[in-house]
Order: sequence, then C-alpha cells, then structure tokens
Amino acid sequence: MIKTALALCFLTASSAGAAPASGRPSRDAIGVMREGVNAYMGARFDEAVQLLSESLSMHPGWMTAAGFRAICLWTTGDLEGARADAKMAIRMRPNSAESYTARGFAHFVMRDLESASNDFIAAARRGRNYGPAYFGMGSVLSSQERLRDALTNLDLAVKLEPNSAAIRIVRGTVYEKTREFKRAAVDYGKVVKLAPEFQWARYYRGRAYRELKNYPKAIIDLSAFLKHNPDYEKALYFRSNAYFLSSDYDNAVNDLTRIVALNPKHGLAYANRGVARYELGDRTGAFADLEKAKALLPDKADKIQAQIENLRSQPLEAEAPDSAPMKGASSVPPAPASPLRPQDIPVEPLPDELPEDKPRFAVQKEDLKRKRKGKAVPATLPGEVQPDENDEEGGDFMFIR
Repeated sequence: MIKTALALCFLTASSAGAAPASGRPSRDAIGVMREGVNAYMGARFDEAVQLLSESLSMHPGWMTAAGFRAICLWTTGDLEGARADAKMAIRMRPNSAESYTARGFAHFVMRDLESASNDFIAAARRGRNYGPAYFGMGSVLSSQERLRDALTNLDLAVKLEPNSAAIRIVRGTVYEKTREFKRAAVDYGKVVKLAPEFQWARYYRGRAYRELKNYPKAIIDLSAFLKHNPDYEKALYFRSNAYFLSSDYDNAVNDLTRIVALNPKHGLAYANRGVARYELGDRTGAFADLEKAKALLPDKADKIQAQIENLRSQPLEAEAPDSAPMKGASSVPPAPASPLRPQDIPVEPLPDELPEDKPRFAVQKEDLKRKRKGKAVPATLPGEVQPDENDEEGGDFMFIR
C-alpha cells in the first residue's frame, strides 16, 4: 500500500526546477535513478518517486530523471508535479535508449502522443532489448485505441521484462478492452504475485473474473480488495453483481445498501437492490427502490417502469395450507413459480457516463503542512484512460472505456 511518509519526495518543484548541475551525473546518481525506474516497472510507485527524487537531489536539473519521475507522478495522481517535470524533460537532447524513453514519457504526460511515439521508436532503435521503450510504445498505441499494435509492443516488453508488474497491468487493461478477459485475469494474477502490496490488482482481476462469469473467484478478489478499500463504490457494485448472479441475494442487498449510503444518487444501485429485494420476497422494499431508481435515472425510466409492471404482474407465492387437503382434492402440491431474473434493469457494468477515475491512490500525496484525504481510486498507468483533472467523482461510474 501507499506509504504515508512521503512528503519530501513530492516536493517536485524544488528539485526539478533547480538550476541544472554542471557535468554528467555521478555513477551513484545514475544507479539510484535506475533503481527508481525498476521500482516503477515493479508497480512500487511510492518507492519509485522517492528514488527518482533522490537522484534529482544528487544531480539537480537532471532531465532524464525528471522524465521518468514525470510518469511516476502522473501515475500516482500528482498531475501538477508530473507536468512540471515533463516540461523540463522535453527540452533535453537524448543520446541513449534510456534518455529517449524518459523524454517519451514526458511527452506522454503532456499528451503529445506523436512526439512520445517518435521517442520510443528512437529508444528501441538504440536499445533493441530495452523493455521500457516497448512498454512506452505500447502505452501510446493503447491510448490511440490501436489495441492490436499495442499488444504487439507490450508482448515484446513482457518478454524483455517478464517480472514487470506495470507492463502486465497495462496489457491486462488492453485485454479487457479487446474483451480477452481470460488473458487479462492471467496478467493480473501475475501482478498479484509480483507486487502483492498493489491491492488494485485484486480489483482488476475480480473485474475480469466477473466478466468470465467466474463469480466465486470474482467475489474472493473483490472482497480482498475491499478489506483495504471498503468504500470503493465500483468494487462494491461489481461484488454485488457477482453475489446476485450467484443467487446470494442477501449479500447483494448488503453491498448495494452500502453503495446508496455512500452515494444516495446512485440510481443503478437502487434499481438492482430493488430486483434483489424482490428475489428475497420483500415486495414493498423492491418497489420502493425501483421507484427511487426511476426518479434518479430519467433516461431509463421506461425500462424501470416496465420492470415494475412485470414484477407486479407476478402472482404472490401461494401460502401453505393450514390443514390436510379435503377428501377428493389433489394431494399434489402446486408447481413452484419460475424464479424471477432481472430483465430490463441492468445488473451489469455501469454506463459510460463519466470520465474514468483520476489517477490517484487511496492515500494522497502529502505536503509538509497537512495530508489531503480523498476517495480510493486506482493508479492510472500509461495506456489507460487520459486523466481528467476536472472530474469530481460522484454519481455513476464507468467500467472501462
């Protein structure tokens, strides 16, 4: 998990904006920078920022280190610090696979994907076995929705860096985009082993298992994630869905109740809780929830009303007789009604109505005076959805763009 004592490593402006040191970086500084890059590739993002900040303190104004720190800060949600580093790094004149890759990540942070692509290609030409260059190129192609080309580069990156958790996270998200959920689950499973403290891998894999209809495994992974992030609405929503589709309506209702407590305007949670309550025989609660959902989701009001009418038309469950049947009456009990399943009310990933989460973790960055607190959301790695700094989280969420 993200450590809380990271105040000094986030003072990006002071180290990145310092006057450049004369001469070449020392061997020790280069070693520390490379340790930072390795930490980033291993999904140890706090450690990566710390090490790259240390390398910059050893050689102020070092553009290569600034380029790598830019992508680390972008991943952890410090967009301001990331852009400050990136603006400095894009001014460098690279002369190696390493420095071209650093500048490529800086261009990526600035959303100049064409320049980033050119730098990653130049890096691969200078270092055919330099995995981060192929990782960077795959990330650019994923951002451009050129998913098969992205996978080609990410596959090469995995071959060169088989123990890189970051590459497998990004490749897993690409597999989800191409709906190859089994492969995504394999990649996320590898991340769970390589970076056990990166709890979001359990969320990602649980999400993939849900798409594979492997609901028991989805529930296990999502429950493990929720132990560390108990109020993360998406995880609660997906687990409620897995519980529902496993016919565990009690736990589905519990998760959906938690969601509406966190977000009273979550219309789909009310809709799905209404269906789950109906399955439990709570008709009053079911119709109250569906009416609430209809008010919160005017664009789905017709579908919700159709579901309400469908449920109201279902006969009440026959009561058991108080005494033995009369003489001549059939002793064969009536056939049970077919179990109701949700029809038009979606028990599925949430609609694409809002931008994807900001790229930040459950524990925010700290400054020297106070710690900012916020909701838990996953890191955004290269190749995932572009962060929207104006997205104020709330309402419905989207599953994946």
